[in-house]
Amino acid sequence: MKEAFFICCMFLVNYSSFGQYIVTLKNEDGYLKNADGSLIQKTTTFIEEGSNSLPEKNCVVVLKTRDGKVYNNVKGRIDLQTEGFIYLAKEQELMCALPIEQIVFDSCDSALEGAIFKTGYPPIDKQNDKSLYRVLSQGKATLLKHYAVKWQDITPFYNTNTTRIYTQMQQYYLFLNGKIFSLKKNKDNLRQLLDSPKEYITKNKLNLKEEEDAIKLVAYYNSL
Repeated sequence: MKEAFFICCMFLVNYSSFGQYIVTLKNEDGYLKNADGSLIQKTTTFIEEGSNSLPEKNCVVVLKTRDGKVYNNVKGRIDLQTEGFIYLAKEQELMCALPIEQIVFDSCDSALEGAIFKTGYPPIDKQNDKSLYRVLSQGKATLLKHYAVKWQDITPFYNTNTTRIYTQMQQYYLFLNGKIFSLKKNKDNLRQLLDSPKEYITKNKLNLKEEEDAIKLVAYYNSL
């Protein structure tokens, strides 16, 4: 009987932020499999330039699935092509087949340290309720960032080696009153959506094109 585990040597720990216990997960629930039952691994058949994942290298995360279970000390990263989660198990990179509710980057580079990603938001653009958004500010209004990737395949003349070049893209959204709204590139419509006083923006010299200032405006709205 196969006993491949999603997380090896995992300790039982209680996390008050999730209110759940850490548990192990058997392969029949946690791995993607082919029709013959063999495991699907994360593989590529071409040369890659750029990155199609966030971050580029594996980080330690706390992962919460939609059934309420929480998994600690998972090493992995987000696949921007599928919006799935690639995780490391027994030195192999595999795709998580469980429906994800939340990912918290517990130990990563400074750009993602402590970053929270969530699913469950209404469909918009090409996203659905399984799409992962980074939560920048949360409250009665929630500022979200969605990461995506586009790519171009290049095969030089008289050469069979294909190079896939990845370009990452970001788009901001506002979740308000049960609805999700796409923000313009300069985020000008953020002020209208929040009905924020112009005096606050002027007094604090906010430039909504900047992510940090957009976060400040949403946080101010949530404090009222």
